[in-house]
Amino acid sequence: MSCVHNFDEPINRVNTDSFKWDYEGESGKYIPLGVADTDFKAPREVIDAVRERVDFGVFAYGYLPQRRFADAVCGWYRKRYKITLESEAVRHSQGLMTGALWMILNAYTRPGDKILLQPPVYNTFNVVIQGAGRFVETNDLILKDGRYEIDFEDLDKKTSDPRVRILLVCNPANPVGRVWTRDELMRMYEICKKNNTLIVSDEIHGDIVYAPHRHIPYFSLSEEIGDNVIVMGSPSKTFNLACFYSAYVVIKNKALRDQYNVVYDDYHFDYNYVGIEALITAYNQCEYYVDQQNEYFRKNIELVKSFIAENMPEVKVIEPEASYLLWIDFRAWNLTPFELVHLFQDAGVKLNNGANYGKPGMGFIRLNVATQTAVLEKALECMKKASEKRPK
Repeated sequence: MSCVHNFDEPINRVNTDSFKWDYEGESGKYIPLGVADTDFKAPREVIDAVRERVDFGVFAYGYLPQRRFADAVCGWYRKRYKITLESEAVRHSQGLMTGALWMILNAYTRPGDKILLQPPVYNTFNVVIQGAGRFVETNDLILKDGRYEIDFEDLDKKTSDPRVRILLVCNPANPVGRVWTRDELMRMYEICKKNNTLIVSDEIHGDIVYAPHRHIPYFSLSEEIGDNVIVMGSPSKTFNLACFYSAYVVIKNKALRDQYNVVYDDYHFDYNYVGIEALITAYNQCEYYVDQQNEYFRKNIELVKSFIAENMPEVKVIEPEASYLLWIDFRAWNLTPFELVHLFQDAGVKLNNGANYGKPGMGFIRLNVATQTAVLEKALECMKKASEKRPK
């Protein structure tokens, strides 16, 4: 009998110490469609695996089960992407931003170096980079005919600066929803290889992709490319496991892997005893959940697109190729970013300010569809009220 998950199940997350519902949503005052987690329970198999560890009742120091952990990650790439990955290439990290990215910056760069980003892009990249004493350089994406493209000429110019040590790629791209093609990945690699720039690819949204588009893990393009690429991954977005901070990096080049290991060992990092079991179980047993969830996301995306087309025809939804985050162009309203987000807030819904993702995001909004359809419908009605009250 095939497994079925009920994504319509109502779940009240208010007063559960939820960043999304208790902080962003102010404990039920607003419907929050910002923070990038889902409002769904994890798969039953994951819940059972966590309960088994809890029932055991001993929460002393653990010892990372490296073989089971790496085998689960390798098995996921084999099932999901038909890729054979050697287990020694998989290294543990405590989350992606304060774990993997922070360690990568310390392993391969020094204070004062530059990290190249491609705005509009995930805003926490800036926070971690600047907090580590590095500088942010930008290679702005170009919006052309409703789809974002890479400015390769500018990329070549920026990476020719010897102070630019890393190109941090978001693949698939958050918030713009692009799935970078093989040709685009190859061209970025060729430019970075020529200019001695390491590629770090954040692929946390890689499992959430809509046909006909297909996520291509960067390291999989060729053995040669794998020598100049580090991939960061996690089941946190796919299975709603963010609070466990159980993640990984894929580093095929041994010299790069050794550098990463030095930083990991120097800071005596440990792992989440319960979270690692959640990761292993999700990757080993719960592929069905991903397929069903992606269909649910797609249904919610179509709902938002139809609603906006009918009620706000001057507003443009950037067609998402991946992720449960919609990037919506409200520039036709001629409002400041502050006015735009507060217009929706006053109507009862919290959305992410596009300006947070870099200057090219001015006038845009990021909207998270990863909630029950009934909740999303209520939020859309709030947005309709905001539209009717906006200054004309």
